[in-house]
Amino acid sequence: MVRSMTGYSSVRAESPEGSVLVSLKSINHRFLDLQVRVPPELEALEPELRRLVREQISRGHVELTVTFDRAGEARLQLDRGLLEAYVEACRQLRREFGFTAEVDPVSLLRVPGIVSASALPTPEELERCWPVLKRATLQALERLNAMRAQEGAALAADLRAHLDRLEQLTASVQAISGQMGSSLRQRLERRLLELGPDLPVDQPRLAQEVALLVARSDIAEELVRLHSHVRQAAQLLNGGTEIGKKLDFLLQEMNREANTILSKTADLPEVGLTLSGYAIEMKAEIEKLREQVQNVE
Repeated sequence: MVRSMTGYSSVRAESPEGSVLVSLKSINHRFLDLQVRVPPELEALEPELRRLVREQISRGHVELTVTFDRAGEARLQLDRGLLEAYVEACRQLRREFGFTAEVDPVSLLRVPGIVSASALPTPEELERCWPVLKRATLQALERLNAMRAQEGAALAADLRAHLDRLEQLTASVQAISGQMGSSLRQRLERRLLELGPDLPVDQPRLAQEVALLVARSDIAEELVRLHSHVRQAAQLLNGGTEIGKKLDFLLQEMNREANTILSKTADLPEVGLTLSGYAIEMKAEIEKLREQVQNVE
């Protein structure tokens, strides 16, 4: 199955300790870049959340965000040690500088870290919360992958269309590449005539020169490799793992073969123009494929 790397999902679930909201967002990335944001109460569960995501997703920039609303009345946690330190500091300022203002408890409670809205959950509470959080995370991953698969199906159809066109171009080049020998011979004969119509022509030597030029311009191996790469890419679209990385590698190889075909045929007479045109169109199709593959997992 071809999956896109772009998608979004969210799932809310209820646990005895409160309400959990799991949100997932993914975009393109060369590798798996996972960012997990969880509230302080659930930080102990972050490694397990990462494991769940890595089991389901292999590529992309993925953001997992968990929000947690405690059930029942809010519990205030007072850091008495920090509070006493602030109070003592205020008293010392009064003694040293003669300040007359009394210590304002409301102002002290506004100091970061003095009061927190809730205490960290006990191990027992985390144990009761984990099955609910795990179920919500798995559901969010399922929905995310369903969206990525739906977009991936559209990507696969477009990729197949470009691969079909590339196969057609390869076949067209192969069909006319056999004309290179006669085309090169005609060019050499015209040049000899330009030197002098009565100049004797050594036919065996002419055939030898034509054979050497044909050997230098031979693109049979490039066409075989290009056809093989196109076939492998089409097979990957039918299923596999890490399809995007493998397709990206194959496209690099296809581009190398197209460049070689272009360089070998650019200087050929008549038929060379046609071959060069096909090679340039091949490169254009390969570039379109590469743009699309950047979004394939």
